[in-house]
Amino acid sequence: MEKELFDNKALKIIVVTTPIRPIPTEYPPLGSMAVIKALRKAGFDNTQFYDIDGLRPKYEEALKYLVAAKPDVLGISAVVSTAYEYVKKLSLDIKRLLPDTTIVLGGNLGASAEILLHKTGVDFVAVGEGERTMTSFVQQFIQSRNKADFRKVGGLVYLDGSQLVNTGFQLPVAKTDIYDVDWQDLEKNSRIKIFFPQATRSLLAESTFAQDPRIFEEHRQGKTIGTLVASKGCVARCTFCHRWDKGIRYVPVPILMERLEYIINRYNVGFVTFGDENFGTDKRWLKEFCQEIKKFDVLWRVSGMRVNCVSPEYLQMMKEVGCSAVYFGMETGSERMLQIMEKKVKLKDNYNAMQWIIDNDLHTTIQLVLGMPGENPQTIRETAAFAAFGACLKEDKNPLDLSINYAQALPGTPLYEFARHKGLIGSGIDEEERYLLAISDRDAGDETTALPLTGYPKLITETWRPYIIAKAGVAYIKKYGKAAYNKQLIKSQYFSVVHSDEEDSQRAEVIVDNVNDTGYFNYPKEKRALDSTRNNPFANAEDVQVDVSGYTETVRDTWQRMNVTDNQLPDFWSLLFKLQFRILIVRYPTIVYRLRFFLPLFVLLFDWQRNGFKYACRLIVEYLKYRLTSIFRYKWFEFDYKSLRKIVGNDISPNKQDSEAMMPLRKGR
Repeated sequence: MEKELFDNKALKIIVVTTPIRPIPTEYPPLGSMAVIKALRKAGFDNTQFYDIDGLRPKYEEALKYLVAAKPDVLGISAVVSTAYEYVKKLSLDIKRLLPDTTIVLGGNLGASAEILLHKTGVDFVAVGEGERTMTSFVQQFIQSRNKADFRKVGGLVYLDGSQLVNTGFQLPVAKTDIYDVDWQDLEKNSRIKIFFPQATRSLLAESTFAQDPRIFEEHRQGKTIGTLVASKGCVARCTFCHRWDKGIRYVPVPILMERLEYIINRYNVGFVTFGDENFGTDKRWLKEFCQEIKKFDVLWRVSGMRVNCVSPEYLQMMKEVGCSAVYFGMETGSERMLQIMEKKVKLKDNYNAMQWIIDNDLHTTIQLVLGMPGENPQTIRETAAFAAFGACLKEDKNPLDLSINYAQALPGTPLYEFARHKGLIGSGIDEEERYLLAISDRDAGDETTALPLTGYPKLITETWRPYIIAKAGVAYIKKYGKAAYNKQLIKSQYFSVVHSDEEDSQRAEVIVDNVNDTGYFNYPKEKRALDSTRNNPFANAEDVQVDVSGYTETVRDTWQRMNVTDNQLPDFWSLLFKLQFRILIVRYPTIVYRLRFFLPLFVLLFDWQRNGFKYACRLIVEYLKYRLTSIFRYKWFEFDYKSLRKIVGNDISPNKQDSEAMMPLRKGR
């Protein structure tokens, strides 16, 4: 054996995050923190954390910090594939200034390992869970830097000369060690108040808990909101979703309660977000969880639960022990699209979950993903019918509690491979990198960068979102009346109410206020200005520079809300004159729905305003070409409605240029 190049104490490791939204989120960097703690447990005490995402230094400051620190190993956590551009710039600059530093990248961006290793300064890509991979990697690193010696370290992809090497996945982390973190890393190396803000200064808390009468109880005043994760993985394999985890593991309830008690005592937590993708599938675990969390008397929300894993009885049980909101990946109102997405649920499960949530006086938002292969006007009408159903379940509920995103093809998913097959991304490394650069800092809600995965032109696909919104609004008005609709609209994310005795600058007409778009919910309560309801303890919160979107991709655009005076909503012509097309849709859904034939023109004007004349001209050319050739066009989606994974795996010929080492990453787990 070679003489050790380092000892455990001398080796300097720094793990950094990447900025993934315009402003930080309340969701902690748990993956990075878990890797850091695992390394320290293994004896690598000189492991440091630098939370670029939370601290938000200028790029030059972040680079200067790292160059001065001179780490032997730099770990880059890239939890989203849209972080590619930042990763490329940072890794190449580090390699130029610190050529002896070894760079290891982890996170979902690792599904593009071949591109990273050829086009950036990254030396190794850690695929799968990072705790064991990074520990094994560093243990080998202190012995030898010979690339051949790393073949015995599971969970790595790297270049050995010109050969791409994939060492396979590591064994999963034990349930007891899932998200085992040291919160003091955030106290020392980030801004802890981002992750444990006062509930009265958190839009996330306001959006979830404001309608829960339990917030008025005296002992909840002055409390903060924090995030824990109770499980890892998912029982489903949605064809647009990339994951490293195989199956699902739940943190044992006693350990989870210890973690809850810790953040309650240390950070005065009274409101909790459980940031799981698949909460409570194990019913024995869920029952035990409910029995134990009751002792802490906190209010909590669930970020992800499956529609076929709930029942009125379970939701009632959760409500009784503090649950205020449950969110689901419903995605669509079409049975056929559920098959394409491989949701492994029935459409009736979506309808049942919505009904049961309302029956138990819990909050949710209908989250939809549009534009998957096979989507067409008929499936969109089916989804609009589902949105209309949800809008009409309760009068005192915002009918536009809708999150509508367009499918984004991310590496490591069948959707990405389908897009490659259709020539929308390209097959070579250069073409794939161009796509990663194009979607860097982009969000699934940004329809302008969504690929034409359906075969329809953008002037058609971009009408689908306003059509669904209008349909939901019309259904609500038909059942409860326009006065009730306007009452809900005033409280929605689109308007901020001011009063006639306030400053003239606010009183005058309708004022447009640009706000950072956050990228998780599109058209959500999370995005709305705090309403002026006087008996709402969350209503007078100061503005905070924290993104409440939480758990998905990135965006660099803004959305717009309007200030209105004394509840006087703007009229049709003022909105049209000011080109406030999105607000016009929600203000006058009946008019928009009746004129739905003209929605392509509406979309064109909106895109002209937002993206300029040249972009609008491209849309027109695309649309005309589609219309002129539609008679002779081959069938874009020529497959049966089944899982897109089966279509890609069985019905589409593999690309002969693809590296064998990349195949496990392209298929996902």
